[in-house]
Amino acid sequence: MSGAATGEQFHVKVELIAWATTFVGGDGSDRKVFEVKAGPGDDVRSVLKRLSGRFPALDQALWDRGSGELAEHLEVAVNDALLGIRHTLDTPVKPGDEILLMGQFMGG
Repeated sequence: MSGAATGEQFHVKVELIAWATTFVGGDGSDRKVFEVKAGPGDDVRSVLKRLSGRFPALDQALWDRGSGELAEHLEVAVNDALLGIRHTLDTPVKPGDEILLMGQFMGG
C-alpha cells in the first residue's frame, strides 16, 4: 500500500533546470533538485506553493499575482508530461512523482 493511501507523508522530487535554477540560488547552467514533503490531499499546486514559499524569486516567477495561477515564465512537467496533457495543478501527487520546472524558450 502506498504512503498516500495510508495517510503517511512522502516526498515529491522537484527539479529545476537551466536558467530556472537562478530562482533558487543556482547559476543557470545546471540543475537543482529538491525533495518536497507531501501527503494525502496534496496536489501539484500545493507542492509547488510549498517550494516557492522557500524562495521569493521563484514565487515571483512561478505565480501570476493577479490570478494566482501559473505565470508564463516557466513550464511545468509532471512525470515527463507538460501540464495540460496528463496533469493539471489540481492533480493529486503520489509517492514517486517528479515535477520539472524549466524556463520557457522562444524561437524566431
